[in-house]
Amino acid sequence: MYRGEENVVKNKKQVGKALGRVASGLFVVTAKCEDKEDAVLASWVNQCSFDPPAVTIALGVMRAARLLVEGSGAFIVNVLPKDDMTLLKHFSRPPEDIFKGVKTRKGLEGIRILSDAVSYLECEVVQAIQSGDHVLYVGEIVGGKTLKGGDPYTHVRDNGFNY
Repeated sequence: MYRGEENVVKNKKQVGKALGRVASGLFVVTAKCEDKEDAVLASWVNQCSFDPPAVTIALGVMRAARLLVEGSGAFIVNVLPKDDMTLLKHFSRPPEDIFKGVKTRKGLEGIRILSDAVSYLECEVVQAIQSGDHVLYVGEIVGGKTLKGGDPYTHVRDNGFNY
């Protein structure tokens, strides 16, 4: 329930450590609207429905990819592999041409699929919710496939109040 007032966290340091222990995967969310495209490293991706199949993603309000997701109403979740750090390193500090040197192919709405991902999910936005400094998008899955297979990358953070 939203109280309409700023929430003050007691024992913030301890809460931050506990929140950081919430495990998540690492993903690259790709988006395209008209002639603009972007990709963002994301960890806040979760399945939220069996029928219809759907996931949630959370993107920071200042992320350029967020505007592309809203403009096109679609995004692709690319699942990063545990045993190959190439994509993780590339999208942690991407070059100006974000897809330079990365093997891709076109998916839903012309959005890029990363060929070296474990798998991908093509999603259409069915809901968006502002949540603090992020926007939560519910994406109904309309396509997807296992590519390289293998285990996905998972991680925990030292502090739940930053990446």
